[in-house]
Amino acid sequence: MKQEKESVEKGIRRKWWQRSFPISMMILLAIVFTTSSAAAAPTGSFNIGAYWQPPTAGPAYSTDMNTNANWLAIKNANIDTVMAIESESLMTKATNESGINFSNANNVTLMATDGGIYGKETFTAADITALNNKILPYKNDPRVKGLNLKDEPGGWNLEGYANTYKQAKLFAPDLSYYVNLLAYKAERSESDSLGAPGGKLFLSNSAARGSGTFVTAQQSLGQTFKMPADVSYLHSMQFYLDAVQWSSNEMLSLKIWDSPAKTTKLAQADVWGYASATTGQQYKYYPIFTLDVQLTANTTYYWELTHNGGGDNSVGWVTSSPTGTSTNPDGTAYVNGVVKNYDFYYKLYTRRPNTPDIKVNPPVGSGDYIRSNQSFGQTFTTSSNVNRFLYYIQPYIDPVLWNGQALTITLWDSPSKTNKIAVSKTLTSSNSGLMPIFYIAAKLSSNTSYYWEITSNSSSNVGWMVYSSSSVYAGGTAYKNGVQQANSDIWFNARFGSEYENYVDDWVDYSGADFIQFDNYPFMGGPSDDANYFLNIELIRDRAIDKNVKYGAFLQSVGITDSNTGAVRYRNPNLNEKRYNVYTHLAYGFKNMYWFTYWRPQTNGWGEVFNGSPVDFNGTQLAAYAHIQTLNSEMKNLGTTLKDLTSQAVYHTGLNKPRGTTGIPASFFIRPQDMNETTVTGYFTNTHGRKYIMLVNREYNFVKTNIPFNLNPKPATLTEISKTTGAEVPLVQGTYTAGTGVLNITLAQGEGRLFALPIGY
Repeated sequence: MKQEKESVEKGIRRKWWQRSFPISMMILLAIVFTTSSAAAAPTGSFNIGAYWQPPTAGPAYSTDMNTNANWLAIKNANIDTVMAIESESLMTKATNESGINFSNANNVTLMATDGGIYGKETFTAADITALNNKILPYKNDPRVKGLNLKDEPGGWNLEGYANTYKQAKLFAPDLSYYVNLLAYKAERSESDSLGAPGGKLFLSNSAARGSGTFVTAQQSLGQTFKMPADVSYLHSMQFYLDAVQWSSNEMLSLKIWDSPAKTTKLAQADVWGYASATTGQQYKYYPIFTLDVQLTANTTYYWELTHNGGGDNSVGWVTSSPTGTSTNPDGTAYVNGVVKNYDFYYKLYTRRPNTPDIKVNPPVGSGDYIRSNQSFGQTFTTSSNVNRFLYYIQPYIDPVLWNGQALTITLWDSPSKTNKIAVSKTLTSSNSGLMPIFYIAAKLSSNTSYYWEITSNSSSNVGWMVYSSSSVYAGGTAYKNGVQQANSDIWFNARFGSEYENYVDDWVDYSGADFIQFDNYPFMGGPSDDANYFLNIELIRDRAIDKNVKYGAFLQSVGITDSNTGAVRYRNPNLNEKRYNVYTHLAYGFKNMYWFTYWRPQTNGWGEVFNGSPVDFNGTQLAAYAHIQTLNSEMKNLGTTLKDLTSQAVYHTGLNKPRGTTGIPASFFIRPQDMNETTVTGYFTNTHGRKYIMLVNREYNFVKTNIPFNLNPKPATLTEISKTTGAEVPLVQGTYTAGTGVLNITLAQGEGRLFALPIGY
């Protein structure tokens, strides 16, 4: 919904642009990587906000809508923060004046947008100077509380925006800064618009830009580089080149050598070009070459990029710094083996420490068929340092006898199959040749044994499931029809950590920010909801807790239709759906709760027509205004307690638990009597260890009346945090019987309620 169109960066030069241009000296902006603890601490703050301030005079409005009345309406809607985005390229300190003045007068924080700041990447000394000069007028104005830096950056240029955040925070630390991440929509790859590399960045020469040259069948490009003292494994390398000039029948090869003399080749990766790369596909300008090679720390090596023929035998520009400009003190560029006085743009990645994948790849030999009466499975053991989701399981299956039959992998706690943890997406054919990918999305514990089992719905033979005739894996063993196979293992890979988790982690690591913010809108066209809604919430919470930062989300307050077809892209949510949107996030510990959108945007360049917003184009209050005003009031009151709570766990009940969620354990101290009730249970503690529970109705179409919950052990009392006052009070509605430990409550459609356990419970 909130999207940004990017122009192709100026460092790329087309083949017909042969003339270089003057450019100031560039230097590398060092990246400071942050570390994190294992659990999130309470933040002491709870924020309610909205996207889109009243617009200023410009292309869409003849008059400035930033009046005191319009900002008073924002305050009266219980909104304390507003992100500005209207005509961002035209906004200056002068045009922001009315918004700054009236937001400050009404004690609302405006994240002001300025065309010289928004969407700017920072790499060089000149970049830093330009950014600081643009921030200075806001820094010197005590009425200004925050600035809008970027909405939905792609992973391929996240480093530049993170550098901007870091530098802005350094220059004006008293200001708040807004950066909002993309949502998880589907399984992704490193070559899509998310652009999050599989490796962890350890050396960046991103400041080397402004010039470039071509790699051709007759001209190789190279660069010496030095491995840092604390890194000895090279996972992959990334370049910046003109993908428009790289056709699908042109292959580039990257080789790692011991030196420019090329005595010993240590690794090689080959990548084919693209059939096309438009301005909407900038991620293709940043290809990644996966090398996976062990090198020696504190040692200099040489990479070489060659063209293997095909197409017009020319790809470029491959971006570099201008002639005479050094951005890397530990290396230099080469063309056809001749040293140059500049450097190429490149990034080096090592393995991520928290994604210890499992690879059980015995020699291909034994096997058997899968069918409805014959299943296969394998136990496996997680490592001690895994702290990300199990992304997928990839077995070895011959695709020849797999034509439309459904195969599914189910993840269990053990071969006894007592607790079902997750079910993969069903496949009806191989999606990657002999090694199909079954996406799982399950958070697993470290140093723990699990069991996956693949089953078919067909009575005919499916595939040829490959397993070994001898044991090759100490962490588990193969099973056939639930019977352990002695000295045998299934051929499989288990990958931990998705590209989306890489993307979220990279934002915090690159920027050093103390927050993660994202947007995800569940209410699709028609009656359907986003199937990944809860998985996205789970992933954001998980990464924020791992990084020990605050996390926030956007809530859906509008509908969107297609201006060309009239098709509903997102339906206009009613009050019950908005309530569900609010409380499902609160149960997960979100503390920045922002609405998209407050002011109704004009129809945009993506053919989006907005409807049902809280206020219309002229600021007239509509039905949704009362909706968000009421829900914001509830959040504000609950926030007086929630701001100091730490999310400990979130559990789901019901027959069909959403993808990525966790069922409530049998030993947990509060559970619904009927485990088929569709509920969400958020478990929190305060700084003194006192326990709190938020119980949420996971259905927005039905009221749940007098639902019984069992508490064990049985607390002597149970209190509730009031949505109308924020005070801790006796049960507002419902009963609790200490003798039986049974709580009976009613939950409106999508409603959540926050309860406090006695001190010492």
